[in-house]
This record gives sequence, C-alpha cells and structure tokens, in this order.
Amino acid sequence: MRIRHSLVLVLVLAAATALVTGCGGGPAPEPKGWEPDDALQRADEVLGKDVPAGARVTMRGTGFLKAGMDKSLETGGERPYRFDIACDSEESSRVTLVLSREGGDGDRSFDVSCTAGEVTRLNFPAGAALTAHIDPAPQDDSPPAGVVSWQLLTVDPETVQGCADALAGCPG
Repeated sequence: MRIRHSLVLVLVLAAATALVTGCGGGPAPEPKGWEPDDALQRADEVLGKDVPAGARVTMRGTGFLKAGMDKSLETGGERPYRFDIACDSEESSRVTLVLSREGGDGDRSFDVSCTAGEVTRLNFPAGAALTAHIDPAPQDDSPPAGVVSWQLLTVDPETVQGCADALAGCPG
C-alpha cells in the first residue's frame, strides 16, 4: 500500500508542477505570422542552394519591396554571370524584375515569384554593366510586407545551365 500512496503523491506533484510552469494541457501558441527578418533569412538560405562549384559571389544585396530595387551590376571580365533573386512577401505573389545592359538594345522583364523557397536564376555573358530594377511596391505606413534578396555570381562556362543569355532571350 505504501508504494501506491507514493506513486499517487508523485503524480499529483507532477500535475501541479505542469500547471504552475505552463507545461502540458494548455492551448497551443498562436502562429507568429509573416515577419520581415524571417523572410530575409529564408530568401538568403535559398540563394545559398545550388551554387555551382567554382562560382564566386561578386555582389549581394537585400531590401524591402516597399523601396523597390535599382542596382548597377558590374559584369566585366571573361566568365559568364548568373543573377539569382528571391522574393518573400505576404502581400505580393510576384514582382517584375527589369534588366538592361548599358549600350544594349533595350531591356527585358522577368517575373519573380514571391513565394518562400523559390529563386529566379538568370544567366548572361560578361560585358557592359547591367541595371536591375524593381518598381517600389506602394504601401501605407504599415511595416514592410515583402523582401527581396539577390546575388550576382561569376560561373565557369561549363556550369551554365539553361539559357546562356537571358537578356538576348533563348528559343523554346
């Protein structure tokens, strides 16, 4: 009998401790929702995936969709380049990236998905500088509701996959 009383006492103390410390049986915590810092971290993580051997990051940046993007990308040298861009937003499903080359024949638009975990990768040969532009997303005074993270890489010509010159366009 003495063992049963001890067991009951241990169970009662464990239950009381759970109630006092908030462990066990309480309601599940509320989901946190979309946070800019988490979105930037997700975008940066996805950019780090699928980087070919021998590639070198030459430029990198992040920003809020509220501010848009207007960057000059230096693309001189002999090796081809790849521009990777990731967007994460709770309000926009996609944004339009416009790339143009100094002295080139106009510009070219690309849809960039703002879904966490997706990256748009664009290849182009070395040459005159490029301009990468995304129009600012109009918002009220609320906190930013979208982020963009990007990197410019030089790659070995043998590792270029898909279209070798996204600016000129590729058949298919």
